[in-house]
Amino acid sequence: MNKVLTVESRLEFDTCFHLEYSPDISFIEAQPEGFYYPYQDKHLPYTPDFLIVDKGKRKLIEVKPFKKTQSLEFQQCFLAKKEQANELDISLILVTEKQIRVDPILNNLKLLHRYSGFQSLTSLHMSFIEIAKRYQRIKVKDFVSFCGVDESIAIATTLRLISSGLLCMNLSTQDFNLDSIVWCNDHEKS
Repeated sequence: MNKVLTVESRLEFDTCFHLEYSPDISFIEAQPEGFYYPYQDKHLPYTPDFLIVDKGKRKLIEVKPFKKTQSLEFQQCFLAKKEQANELDISLILVTEKQIRVDPILNNLKLLHRYSGFQSLTSLHMSFIEIAKRYQRIKVKDFVSFCGVDESIAIATTLRLISSGLLCMNLSTQDFNLDSIVWCNDHEKS
């Protein structure tokens, strides 16, 4: 999203990788404006961890370690927050490390993040894109032989293209490596 988010925990930090690279999410805000909710005869303040726009719909996200979500008190309190959010016509979703710290996808998202941010396409980038279009699905190591580049250059170039959305890869099946299969974003991954 090309902005810096301030988060309160390492788990929230890891959540940012999933949010940043989700094609359905067009907006992310950390620690958005919250609301008051009724709980045990009190009106308590609540600030969610994230506000996102997912497929055009605003949603609030609460990030918690799974162990903390198992207490009856947490569950009752979260239900009160969720009901109040529904009254405000916005859904509140709870996520834990069981959804966030899933490998290989989290490792791949962190790797993509390291290679994000490049601005201009070089002739090598364009060659990779053309080769991927021609073959539709190609292993990263095939760029080495087709373009005559070193493996480390093929890896870095491919990661930059994936992070920018010009190439695609199934991030949840394996850690990114030379055997990873990539394709142009206008082709189905079947």
